Amino acid sequence: MREDRFLLGYVVTRAFQQFWRATRGLFLDVEACVLDEANRILLVRHDAGGPWHLPSTAVRDGESLEMALRRLLRDLDGIEVNSRPELRGFSSEGCNRQMGLYVVRNWQRLSTGGKARDMANGTREARFFPLDALPAHVIKRAAERISRLSEARTIPQT
Repeated sequence: MREDRFLLGYVVTRAFQQFWRATRGLFLDVEACVLDEANRILLVRHDAGGPWHLPSTAVRDGESLEMALRRLLRDLDGIEVNSRPELRGFSSEGCNRQMGLYVVRNWQRLSTGGKARDMANGTREARFFPLDALPAHVIKRAAERISRLSEARTIPQT
């Protein structure tokens, strides 16, 4: 009798998990750790005085993680990625959102970048900071990832 309840509970749980996955879908985002030749990291903030974070965007339909990363950096700061970026890991951002984290070291700035266009509207700021002197208002998740990257540790799944 006890085994039957266990089996029934397992079957019901699995059925609800499958229903949840089928009806809710999965969202995929990409986040970039862009390092320059002086080993400084690119951080962005959307409002003056707001928190700093790593550049990120949602992956669009029909787009790969790498394509979304390249689009993000081109639109954000006029950055063109010259070689294949390094995928450092995935993390869960809630029950149905996954985030892929890339490290970009080999890049160049295009002559007309997205930074000037965005800054003219006053909506976004993007700056490079030394790894050992991050600004005071970096969101906790970004600070943890930057710390792990600077120590050459892997990004754990959360």
